[in-house]
Amino acid sequence: MPATVAITGNVARIGLSGDFDFSNQDELRSAFDQVISAPGGEIEIDLKMTEFIDSSVIRLFLKLREMAEQNNKSLTIVHCNERIAEIFAIGGFDKVFVIR
Repeated sequence: MPATVAITGNVARIGLSGDFDFSNQDELRSAFDQVISAPGGEIEIDLKMTEFIDSSVIRLFLKLREMAEQNNKSLTIVHCNERIAEIFAIGGFDKVFVIR
């Protein structure tokens, strides 16, 4: 499964692997629902195994960010490769998200 959810202590982590685009939206929404309802105050999206994301995925990340804020949770994106970091930078989303 390209999207997995793991909860460790205060952190709910979504791990993505492969390419993510419009066709993966239902899977991402399901993962988002899991991390929003999880106990704890931190959400991480781990892109270590992700090769590509498109604008539809970034829109979903923005929606998750909004949901996290409404539920008093932080959202961090971790382990971006150069290609994905460039996608965030071109759109100015590197200023919107906490990216490590």
